Amino acid sequence: MKKLDIKALWQAGQQQEAVKALVNVIEQHPDQVDNYLELAAFLTTLQDFEQAQQLLQQVQQRFPDNQDIQYSLATTYYAAGRYDLAEPLFLKLTDSRLKTDQNYMLGALYHQKQDDKRALAFALTAQQAAPQRLDATQLVGDIWLSLGQFKAAEQAYQQVLSQQPDVAAAYFNVGLALLGAGEDAAAYFKKADALDHDYFQQQQQRLADIERYLQAQKKQQ
Repeated sequence: MKKLDIKALWQAGQQQEAVKALVNVIEQHPDQVDNYLELAAFLTTLQDFEQAQQLLQQVQQRFPDNQDIQYSLATTYYAAGRYDLAEPLFLKLTDSRLKTDQNYMLGALYHQKQDDKRALAFALTAQQAAPQRLDATQLVGDIWLSLGQFKAAEQAYQQVLSQQPDVAAAYFNVGLALLGAGEDAAAYFKKADALDHDYFQQQQQRLADIERYLQAQKKQQ
């Protein structure tokens, strides 16, 4: 089966069939690294992290100098929440082609570990290298928000919103930053609720976190 047919199976929701078909392709062409990377991505998306990790570890033994495999293994560890295993693999990457992705993932990793000052350095580097990447700009906003730098968070989130004017999360995030800065956020929350009520309800914990932060700040004054 051709790779395009396998992708079509996957996109049609026939994930297990796509995995089986890709395994057959790998058996026929065992030296094509891209097929292993795609299979690992499939498995990771299915949250079969153990299988994805085992696959990439085995392939890495065959192709020890291939940094695409190293990056894929690191992202699989990250997706599984195994940050201490992912971190050294990301840090050891030297291929300039992967530099922006490397910085983005390190920013995301340190953010997950609540090491936000270090996270910000990597995230900003990724954003500056690829200003068009909304995921990097979103990450910068998330980190600024965690640091309590609400104006900076709003600026990042507004950039995302300008590219995603029909996405509830984009409005909600701007609203959070405005609320944190003590400004009127009602219109943004209303728009987020109108676009996706279920999402808006799911995000109430984040809203409560910001409100608790503001109350704590008032008590310290």
